[in-house]
Amino acid sequence: MSFREDLVTRAATVAGIRPHPYVVQATAAGTLYPRLERIDYPNPFGGVAHWNVVLVLPQSPADAERYLEQKLPALRAAIAPALSVTSVALQRLQLDGIGVLPVAFINGHREQDPS
Repeated sequence: MSFREDLVTRAATVAGIRPHPYVVQATAAGTLYPRLERIDYPNPFGGVAHWNVVLVLPQSPADAERYLEQKLPALRAAIAPALSVTSVALQRLQLDGIGVLPVAFINGHREQDPS
């Protein structure tokens, strides 16, 4: 199973989270997808893949923070076996044809095989 499939399967266990394996232009709160940031290859045995998992939040800043505070503990626990979460950052994401969305970037890393 690929990392993306594993993440989607795990995230789908959290009520209200609608995960996708690749970027989607959905605006509903709870939409989630991974974005590969980079892969570091520190040795010949494999690399470390750094991921940004994007979680779309409600439009209101206060509602966005409440939503994240409510969902993050269960979501982090659900994806922990697949991704070592290192930080969570509230941001605004510009999507062509859609506009600006409030999102949380759930940042983390995992081992990447050398292939």
